[in-house]
Amino acid sequence: MTRDQFELLAPGGDVESIKAAIAAGADAVYCGLDRFNARNRAANLTLDNLNGVLELAHANQCQVFLTLNVLILESEIAAVMRLLAQLVETDIDGVIVQDLGLAYLLKRHFPTLDVHASTQLNTHNTGKLSTLRR
Repeated sequence: MTRDQFELLAPGGDVESIKAAIAAGADAVYCGLDRFNARNRAANLTLDNLNGVLELAHANQCQVFLTLNVLILESEIAAVMRLLAQLVETDIDGVIVQDLGLAYLLKRHFPTLDVHASTQLNTHNTGKLSTLRR
């Protein structure tokens, strides 16, 4: 993809909506699991069906990004670290995060995972962009 092309990043929830986005020609989809995402009350994927979604998406040249776009509480760190350890064993294309602490943990402990800033990270100036690039 060149800089003068748009990339279609579509929301996905459950398996059926992700299939629809792929069929409609999405370049990438973002979706969440049952925890650690801003749409935790919506229909989401499970770890059990994530690999099937990844297989289907990649067969159609579509990337999949997992949303971890909430603030992580101290009491949740161990659980999110266990989840991340499982994610690095999949073919996930990246994660979308809101929490700077989680971004730090990803960079330090899971450097192979591609990390993207969520719109909920509220990045409004070059200073914050500079911080995120580190």
